[in-house]
Amino acid sequence: MVLQVDGPKCGCGNQGCFEALASRTAIFRKIEAAVKDGQKTILTDMLGKDLEDMRSGDLRKAIRRGDKFVEKVLEEAAYHSGIAVGNVLNLFNPEVVVLGGGLIEALEEEMMDIIVDTARRHALPGTAKGIEIKACKLGDDAGITGGAVLARRGTKKE
Repeated sequence: MVLQVDGPKCGCGNQGCFEALASRTAIFRKIEAAVKDGQKTILTDMLGKDLEDMRSGDLRKAIRRGDKFVEKVLEEAAYHSGIAVGNVLNLFNPEVVVLGGGLIEALEEEMMDIIVDTARRHALPGTAKGIEIKACKLGDDAGITGGAVLARRGTKKE
């Protein structure tokens, strides 16, 4: 889903995609590039200058230690995620949108309010009414649990 025409290059070959703006990889790439350009961050104190061992939980730790740069990068990613969710609301009008993955699991507190507020602001009037937008509670087990549920449904005799 393209969110920003002429935005950063995405792994799919397009530009400005949701993944290129708000994924863990995009966030890490942005932080690493800024550090190479001289940006100061608590992350280099925690992990060293190359940041090769950076994880989502490290971003949470940096924010909680007062790192305004990391906080700003996360806020931008949450904003872009909110636009993407708003687009989903406009296109599909679902009852529930569930966001998951390691980034949301580690940074739910820091990101979800921004995502929900942005999604509701970008949804068509009345579209977001009554729709739940929430974080997944299954963590790394979400995919396998969903697969098991689908497999079970497919094998049930009616």
